[in-house]
Amino acid sequence: MPKTAPLIVAQDLSAIGSLSLQVALPILAAFNLPQAVLPTKLLSTQTEGFATPVQVDLNHWLPQVFTHWQQQQLTFSGLLIGYLGRTDLMTTMQQLIRQQVLPLIVVDPVMADQNALYPGLPKDYPQALTQLLTYATVVTPNLTEAQLLTGISVSAQPTLAEQYHLLKVLEHKLPKNGHAVITSVTRRQQVGCIWLVNDQVNYFGQAQLTGHFFGSGDVFTALLTGFLHYEKTFSQAVKNAISCTFLALQQTANSQQERRYGICLGDVLVALGQYQKSGKLLTK
Repeated sequence: MPKTAPLIVAQDLSAIGSLSLQVALPILAAFNLPQAVLPTKLLSTQTEGFATPVQVDLNHWLPQVFTHWQQQQLTFSGLLIGYLGRTDLMTTMQQLIRQQVLPLIVVDPVMADQNALYPGLPKDYPQALTQLLTYATVVTPNLTEAQLLTGISVSAQPTLAEQYHLLKVLEHKLPKNGHAVITSVTRRQQVGCIWLVNDQVNYFGQAQLTGHFFGSGDVFTALLTGFLHYEKTFSQAVKNAISCTFLALQQTANSQQERRYGICLGDVLVALGQYQKSGKLLTK
């Protein structure tokens, strides 16, 4: 697959709120990765902090896009799936995957946080989302989402054995050699990610910042997708994505911007520009 082939990005697009597509596109552009943009839904604002947004579903448009792509014999370097919000979109995404040869499929199962599903999602949404895991080369749930996808409950501060069990069950749902990385895991005033290397739990984190950051998971998954195109090991890609996510969260925390408006990306885009020039990640 030529490096210039576009990466498909399937997520919702909010007119207000620096998250989902609004963060994925500039981050992936900073990696010099061309993109094929698939907005799965249009919203007047993000879904939290602005009352109920005006929404337009694009499920009828998407199959027509896939047909046009086939007619033009387009090829793609991979697929990043973020928030879908509807169970019928799972089938639509599977249709796209079956039509294309995609060496990288990253699924961010955006559906829950802080032990609860997002507002408006049906109770069967986690089960429907597991259908996509059978295709995913990488899945990036937070701790709440990992429990919903596996049906396993863990303690608020999961033990090493609980973390291992969650990761193993998740990876069994993926194709051979697939990777699961669980975000929002806290250890000793740090928040970070866990993943398996040689059947051992790996952890990497940064200092825990005060408050909630809307879109932090979207930023991490976009960064991880970008680094996977350049780094030799999965672990290095994860660590770089965590470091850059922390850079964005630091800038957001230090800014005057209301949290509901999402994540500030200025500093992380500068760091990614330096990474492109030197091959080394330069963060504060």
